[in-house]
Amino acid sequence: MSNQFFLIIKNTDKDKFRSFQKHGSYNLKTKEILDKKNSKYVFGLHNAIINSSIWNKIKINDKIYLAVEKENFKISGIISSKSKNPKLGEIVYSNSMDRKQINHFLFFKNLEKTSISYSELVHNYSKAKIYLEQGIHQIKKEFYSKKTKNKKSHEHSPKKLPWEKTIGKAKRNRKNIESYLRNKNVKPLKILYADKCQIVQCTFRLKYVNGNGVPSSYSEVHHYNPLKNEGDDDWSNMIVLCPNHHAEFDFRTKFIDIDKITITDENGKKTDETIRFHKEHKFDEKNIASNLENSH
Repeated sequence: MSNQFFLIIKNTDKDKFRSFQKHGSYNLKTKEILDKKNSKYVFGLHNAIINSSIWNKIKINDKIYLAVEKENFKISGIISSKSKNPKLGEIVYSNSMDRKQINHFLFFKNLEKTSISYSELVHNYSKAKIYLEQGIHQIKKEFYSKKTKNKKSHEHSPKKLPWEKTIGKAKRNRKNIESYLRNKNVKPLKILYADKCQIVQCTFRLKYVNGNGVPSSYSEVHHYNPLKNEGDDDWSNMIVLCPNHHAEFDFRTKFIDIDKITITDENGKKTDETIRFHKEHKFDEKNIASNLENSH
């Protein structure tokens, strides 16, 4: 049985990937090579991201899903040939700065459209949890059986339409709810950061007109060490975030590293994000340590 792999392409090679998908965009020398290989497409890989054991497993007629990191897998192809050639990079990528280091090549007769989310394929079906590791990775056998089995069972089963029953107006129900008496002195902290997320790379911007008709920004305050874990309800335990990053910290998929700068994921791996603290914001590092102890 043919094997299946997925290829994660780094963001800096996004343009290279886009041109790869366009049949006919190659230079004349590359087209001559493709003709000899009886192929229409070729993609080259930098020597630094090649795992030799995985490369040796790839055979003709194996299937590969390709995507730029964090983007969905929309393209797949059947391998028609593969080659390790230190001179081919200077031909295929003659204008690239790293052309001499691109020496592993995959050839395809055709590419086909597919629709698989990045998280579904990378996080759930790789041998280990891989987040931003570029290169080729083999898909576990479960991917064949689960995807194929589910597809066949749904093809022949009748669709059940979720008919909604008319209920009318919602009924009222009284409940006794216990909640925390929150610190109301959070507005000055948000003003300190001009209502912007403390994550340096954050591009979230929401402009709206407040009740007084004045244009305003939007941010939220997050208790870094949760109140339910006896976290302090003051600035020493608060950070200002956009709604998106607030959700990531709430669901504990993002953490502040002990250096008080780096942001890590739930596996302790560094992300490409950092956090900044205003000199007037005295954030207590004990909250960082406490969260890291309970995270991994």
